[in-house]
Amino acid sequence: MSHAERSAYTGRAPLLSAALIAVALLGARPAIAAPSDSTEISRSQTLTAAARQSALEAIQTRLRKSYLYPDLVPKILAKLQASQARYATSDPALFASRITEDMQAVSKDTHLYLNFEPSWYQASLASPDAAQVAAENAFEIEDARNFNHGLTEMRILPGNIRYLKVDGFAWIGSESATAYDAAMRFLKDGSAIIIDLRSNGGGETEASNYLLSHFFAPDALMLTVISPGQGNQEVRSQKQLPAGRLKDVPLFVLTNGRTRSAAEAVAYTIQQFRLGEIVGERTQGAAHISDDTAIAPFFRLSVPISYTVNPVSNADWEGVGVTPTVAAESAMALDTAYDLALARLLRTTTNSEKRNFLLWAQQGLTAHRTGAPPTKEALFRLTGRYGSASLEFQDGALTLVRAGRKPVKLMPMGSDGLFESDEDDTLRVKISKRALDVLRPVPSMNEHYADDFSTD
Repeated sequence: MSHAERSAYTGRAPLLSAALIAVALLGARPAIAAPSDSTEISRSQTLTAAARQSALEAIQTRLRKSYLYPDLVPKILAKLQASQARYATSDPALFASRITEDMQAVSKDTHLYLNFEPSWYQASLASPDAAQVAAENAFEIEDARNFNHGLTEMRILPGNIRYLKVDGFAWIGSESATAYDAAMRFLKDGSAIIIDLRSNGGGETEASNYLLSHFFAPDALMLTVISPGQGNQEVRSQKQLPAGRLKDVPLFVLTNGRTRSAAEAVAYTIQQFRLGEIVGERTQGAAHISDDTAIAPFFRLSVPISYTVNPVSNADWEGVGVTPTVAAESAMALDTAYDLALARLLRTTTNSEKRNFLLWAQQGLTAHRTGAPPTKEALFRLTGRYGSASLEFQDGALTLVRAGRKPVKLMPMGSDGLFESDEDDTLRVKISKRALDVLRPVPSMNEHYADDFSTD
């Protein structure tokens, strides 16, 4: 994603500082991503020979001035010169496509492309509309508030594993910082932490860097943005954090093939500094920062101008993505990380009560993997009396009934006869052929029902 695209996404033209632009970790764009109406437009707008030549000269000038791989520029220019006969078309969309193919054939860089985008070209030449910018900023603020600044889910998994889902990185200043502070305090009290970045497309680096800062010492170098010809910028952790630092807590970060941009920066940084495990799928591989230039008469040229360097690897994830420490399909990444967290905690926990709750959580996770839950007919077959307790089918579910106690609605945990209360995750029922056991995390609280078994 380019600076211009990012401004369109965030709607923050007057709020966006030059420093923020300099440290933006933004994603890749498809090699040829013309607008949906480009075919219709190209029928009414033709490209003259003079316009083609002018566009080629402007593209070459921009590459010489800004492309972040100057050693490749002569090779790209030579390819463009040698292919001019191929560009002899009046169709601007076809012209853009062929230019892009040739530039990428040499550079292997999907951030380097020319698109036929007459609407964007005209908009880029127009003076900013103050009213429109204000409306976009208002929308961004409302959107950030509506989605809790991208922090869309927080929950406690059995075993005190703290889970945080980050759908995107929104940042509108102190309000966003306050939301992150609350989320970090929530995570801080966990025995282990899972941060879910699956399908997170990135966003504001102020947010991603603020999140990362909680896992670093104050003022630590997290990454450097390299901009050839413009100087470098170090990205350091926050010196002061209201929620404090998150140290010595097992950390797991979930990723998939749609994790990109600033979300990849979080995963890559955590991985390189060995702060936690990356669980899931390889990420998209969008690390470079590109700049968009208007090329007459109706083109948009994207040229990468900056890249990031991690202090540990002395590299970034551009084009290759972040390889998970533990590979898992996206749909299974949370269960995999949860299992890893429980296993790690069991290896280090000596307190018997805490171990009981960890084992309880581990057994529950295993049970959910045993297969398809029982059918309605199978549930009916389990009804009947089990000593002083009974199982009844009520409101579409199996229900545990005991004298003097509130009925417990049971939800199946896989296919091996284990059920759990739909209201209390510390109560399970194990049903065997002629008995049932009410189970609790503390084994001394278990109850067995089997005497005088009969069925209705």
